[in-house]
Amino acid sequence: MAKTSDLTTTYVRRLGAQHFAHLRAVADGVPIHESAMRYLGVDHKAATLSAHRQVTAHLRALARRRGDSRWRLIGISITKLVEAAGSARPSIEEWSQERGLEDWGEKELLEMYEEAFPTDRRHIRNNRLRERQRQAILELQAAAAETPLPTDMISGWFDDITSARLLSAGILTLANLRSRIDRGGRWWSTIPSIAKAKAARISSFLEVLIQPDNKPSTGTGLIARQLGLGGPCNPSNFTVKEVKGALPCLYDGTAGSNRAPSTPSGTTASTDQEAIAAWVEARAGSQATAISYLRETERLLIWSISERQKPISSMNIDDCMAYMTFLEHIPDAWVSRRRVAKFEPGWAPFAGQLSHASRKQALTIVSSLFEWLVSSGYLLGNPWRLVNRHTGDDINRNELDTRAFTPEVWSSLLEFVEAQPTTPSSSRVWFLLKFLEATGLRAAEILGATVGDLRRSRGRWVLQVHGKGSKNRVVAVPGQALLALEGYLASRCLGGLDDAPATTPLVANTQHAMQPIKYQALYESTKSWFRRAILSSELSNTEKTDALRGSLHWLRHTCGTRALERGAPLEVVQSQLGHKDPRTTMKYSKPQLERLQDGMDKAFG
Repeated sequence: MAKTSDLTTTYVRRLGAQHFAHLRAVADGVPIHESAMRYLGVDHKAATLSAHRQVTAHLRALARRRGDSRWRLIGISITKLVEAAGSARPSIEEWSQERGLEDWGEKELLEMYEEAFPTDRRHIRNNRLRERQRQAILELQAAAAETPLPTDMISGWFDDITSARLLSAGILTLANLRSRIDRGGRWWSTIPSIAKAKAARISSFLEVLIQPDNKPSTGTGLIARQLGLGGPCNPSNFTVKEVKGALPCLYDGTAGSNRAPSTPSGTTASTDQEAIAAWVEARAGSQATAISYLRETERLLIWSISERQKPISSMNIDDCMAYMTFLEHIPDAWVSRRRVAKFEPGWAPFAGQLSHASRKQALTIVSSLFEWLVSSGYLLGNPWRLVNRHTGDDINRNELDTRAFTPEVWSSLLEFVEAQPTTPSSSRVWFLLKFLEATGLRAAEILGATVGDLRRSRGRWVLQVHGKGSKNRVVAVPGQALLALEGYLASRCLGGLDDAPATTPLVANTQHAMQPIKYQALYESTKSWFRRAILSSELSNTEKTDALRGSLHWLRHTCGTRALERGAPLEVVQSQLGHKDPRTTMKYSKPQLERLQDGMDKAFG
């Protein structure tokens, strides 16, 4: 039997934005009792389910009358597989750094990340359902939600019990209640059966009614959809620590002190959110880049408004320096709890303290944003140009660390593989060791290469690959690599280079000679071979510990290191590896350190 309070309390009198905010929160995975107490003004947890059911029934009936087939989706909580999956897998930046893939192309990196962490079909289905649910709620809100007015009667927006108590104290309208609360002090003391805690909930609910922070976004572009920002200009005292809903004009950038006075020639954006959206859509070349851009600009936007009380189009040199300091030591209040929906209680823009590389990336992105805003005519100048953005070197980085296998470890790997019975797997790992040591290809490049990509040039072999940045380049295929490839093709019963079909993948699945292998499977297979070889070797414990970090990408570093050690010119190795900057290639070289040691030994040895 239902409680009396559940039977006598009406939570749907006049339909307002708070009812739709409640349903959106529930759809996003916020517990019903938390959402109801936040948006519906429910006092007790025991009454939240009844309140939710009443709101759901009311809006489902409204949807059915409108002939909307999505009415069944209203009021249900679709399991948030997105967050569950996200908590079980690292970010793409962490994953790429762990595996030494920082120099890969964005497209290939994203493809391999999705392969390593495939999207669950239920996740796709639930996303589709949640989008239909969200759209249905927004359409209903646009058609039926009323805007609370100060002259509205209390009884239209508060439940019966609360309304009766307020009416008995002479509080008839929302304006009366607003005036009573604004006086301060113990404004509730003369109202029957309302104590401090209840008064605080009434005050919070009134804020939801009069200045709802849950207005649907009316902004355009990607940034508005991602951040939930945009909407009409609504000046107010904006002091919250989280940016959600429509930004008041004081903070939307329309009056930013750094705004260009003339009509922009490069963008028609009128607010900072619209300008950010235009930048992302113009410059993000991939989904991974767009996600990264949005994350960093969201953080800057929230910080600028909540900490500096200004839009980003008013930021100056002092603000830029303050943000750099902020990123070095993220306050605890800015670090989010796990599995908390965005902008809900407990959410914050950061997952933890930023690494040195992450801080450097954040500053590069926001500076790039400002540079584009200046070029497009939206801003007068870029204050980030005037500050020293160099973060220096990571104090925790070991300058003697290398991702190349040492000669001792390399010998152990080769000896172990040679000693194993000949199988499709052992033939493949032997080929990879010899071929990649001699060519230095990225994993994405060798996975996409076929026999048809090999060409003869002046009597010797070269391979054309489609590398980082979607650029073609030609790499040399030395004798060691050619012999390894011939042997591997023969082990797959494909004959030699002249016999194998042009579509033959250089690296194949062990079950089918003509079927290519995916990155994740190849990564795990080579990792397993490396681990078995290292653990069974006679290397010291220190050498084993270091070598066990090795992965498929280490073969590329091994190529660069060995080539330079054996006297190959720097520009030759740079071209072979496809590096834009010779300084990148120099990271593989240790002769400078050896010359340093030799010189000091001659002086003091």
